Amino acid sequence: MSFLSCTKRRSVLSRFAVVVCLLLSAVAQVEHADEDQVKAAYLYNFVKFVDWPANRFSGASDPTIICSIGDQRLAEILQQTVQRKAVKGRPIEAREVRDDGQIKACHILLITFQDRARILEALRSAQACNVLTVGQNKEFTRLGGMINLVRNESNIELEINPKAAEAEGLKISSRLLAVSRVVTGGGTT
Repeated sequence: MSFLSCTKRRSVLSRFAVVVCLLLSAVAQVEHADEDQVKAAYLYNFVKFVDWPANRFSGASDPTIICSIGDQRLAEILQQTVQRKAVKGRPIEAREVRDDGQIKACHILLITFQDRARILEALRSAQACNVLTVGQNKEFTRLGGMINLVRNESNIELEINPKAAEAEGLKISSRLLAVSRVVTGGGTT
């Protein structure tokens, strides 16, 4: 094996280790920080590990918009978390959406509802809009959601349905999938 390929492999492994540490540190923070702050940190970090179709943005300086629906307090914390931040050369904006008509403008949508009917309604509104849907309900990925923030004792773990994301033209990084529980199935019926 050549020195260059060995060096390249170490570089890839070290980047992977950094990603894992970042995600695990967010999980560990649940014990010490407000749960909503941890969720906001996850949402911000998802921007780093998801690729949207190029036509989802009209220009290179368009912001990536992270939205939440159903929890005003979390929306405020999310706005504070992403304030003056950028990822992949794009500014990040956070918005609270109050009705389904505003969902199409989002790149990431956190659906905080626990009611199955309201979750399905929000998922239907996000369909065919290249929106990464994130929830916090035990049925979320089975209902067609893409990423579920699962509370497990004092941790928040990730459950990801990559097929749901692919159906919307989104590519979730293998680095994020590696630190998540991957599930299949579901749909917004």
